[in-house]
Amino acid sequence: MADFLAEGFVVQDDCGFTFLPGVVVLEGSIICLDGVTPDVRKEIEILGGSGMNAWVQTRSFRYHAWVRGSHNILRYESAHERHRERAHKHVYDTFGYGGETDVIELSTEDEIPTLGDVLSELRGWHLMNARRLRDLP
Repeated sequence: MADFLAEGFVVQDDCGFTFLPGVVVLEGSIICLDGVTPDVRKEIEILGGSGMNAWVQTRSFRYHAWVRGSHNILRYESAHERHRERAHKHVYDTFGYGGETDVIELSTEDEIPTLGDVLSELRGWHLMNARRLRDLP
């Protein structure tokens, strides 16, 4: 996160950690240039150990990026009941009607992004769309 803040793509990080028995929850919003805003919720299970030596594993995640005051950009989600059996990515028509255009299944663990991966993807998306973003109402 420090690198994204230092380079100026991330303007404000409002995410925080909540420590529960056996689980750590990362939740909040990250404000980026031109109103690009990923909302984050990630549940991390503590498998063993403690402190900086704890063994952890992501139990569930959701990275939902949108343009403030406008449309969605993308949403990554872990598998969840009654919807999808695998982790997946929703893609949206940000500059058109705003609706979902695609759902991409993430078949392997390697395809599941970290928060840093999502911020890198959004930084690239922003570079390609900065002018169009400034024209949104």
